[in-house]
Amino acid sequence: MTSKFRYTALTVICTLMVSVFAACGSGNKEESSGSPSASASSSPEASASPSASPEETPKKDITLQFWTISLSPNFDDYINGRIKKFQDENPGITVKWTDLPYDAMENKLLTSIAGGKAPDVVNLNTGMTMTLAGKNALVDLNAEATEDQRSIYFENLYNSAKLGDSVYAFPWYYGLNAFMYNKELYEKAGLDPAKPPTTWDELKEQAVTIKQKTGKYGFVPTYNPPADLYFSGVPVISDDKKKMIINTPEALEWVKWNKALYDEGVVPKESLTADANYATDKYQSGQIATLTTGAAFLSRVKTNAKKVYDNTLVAPMPALKTGKYHAGLMNLVVPEKSKNHKEAIALANFMTNDESQLEFCKIVNILPSTKKAAADPFFTEAGDDPESKAKIITAQEAAQAQDFTLGVKDEGKILESLWKNWQKMLLGKMTPEEYLSQSEAAAQKVLDEVNKANG
Repeated sequence: MTSKFRYTALTVICTLMVSVFAACGSGNKEESSGSPSASASSSPEASASPSASPEETPKKDITLQFWTISLSPNFDDYINGRIKKFQDENPGITVKWTDLPYDAMENKLLTSIAGGKAPDVVNLNTGMTMTLAGKNALVDLNAEATEDQRSIYFENLYNSAKLGDSVYAFPWYYGLNAFMYNKELYEKAGLDPAKPPTTWDELKEQAVTIKQKTGKYGFVPTYNPPADLYFSGVPVISDDKKKMIINTPEALEWVKWNKALYDEGVVPKESLTADANYATDKYQSGQIATLTTGAAFLSRVKTNAKKVYDNTLVAPMPALKTGKYHAGLMNLVVPEKSKNHKEAIALANFMTNDESQLEFCKIVNILPSTKKAAADPFFTEAGDDPESKAKIITAQEAAQAQDFTLGVKDEGKILESLWKNWQKMLLGKMTPEEYLSQSEAAAQKVLDEVNKANG
């Protein structure tokens, strides 16, 4: 990651999830201070985990190293409870849990793998997963996991970590965006709060009206050029992974749309390089009329700005052309250098199974990647408060959710030009047409080099 902008954009959803977890752990005691067994009992319909070896007795006296990202101390009870159950079901296996800060995970993991002391199960986002998969550092779950283990997840989410015919992660938790908006600011702008935008063009129109009538900003975009292009209907890469497809009419329409927002001052220009907390901070202070982010963020708004929270209405996100929703996915992977592949796969599958995920979702407002957990009544039966409504809305989007990846090695290098040139385009240093043509050419050059190097 070569700049503050790219770092912020690449990690925004995962960073936000981590900060929300911290807020949930320290802010609302009613939601998070109770033990998971008291506040999130497992559904009787949730499926149980397969044991470490469904066909044979597991090896004895094995210690599995399990690394996660920023879940301790707020979720110690939950993680330790799941570990205990796994150990009870698999005598002879001990799990040692290590929690690391987001910024430290990648370097520490690479160092441990290089030193021959790889952990057995690791929590990574999809970007990190694909980087390591491209280095042949992770176990191919299509080859080594059982069909029963693989089949519990939504196919789109499971295939988010697909490279060729291989898949390198079990999907874990994720967030989807809901459209949250301040009823009071909508009314001050003369807009009908009962008619939130259903398209991005309507969102722009309402944002212009809000700025003109109230002086407040309508919304803050979260820039992620490669993913935004893809979910706007741009192929980005061909099916055979040999040709970049970036410079299309759909892409030009999307880039010009963003450029106009920026040039016309419809969105705050400082948001281009702002950190991941910027939009939430501005929304809860009443400076921005809408918040397009995960449902979990409302707990922070409720804690820090109850008046704004009480004025918050929730609706589905404006529609994208693909009909899909971008999931900022966290995964569990098994490093190739683990000495206990079968048992590590079983642990990763157990921590992401229906029962485990449903329990986690009852503690914090996230979504499960398994089909059975997502169908639980917990996600359809709720109250009228903003958090409950956001949970229901995002849960309805789960079957259309996926994380973005090219499915090729070194995709970070391939997509570098899209990130690097985005700021230049918004700042007027290149036109939208130049942005697309130059970015596509640069990406194609790197893709050709990658394909050549890999035969």
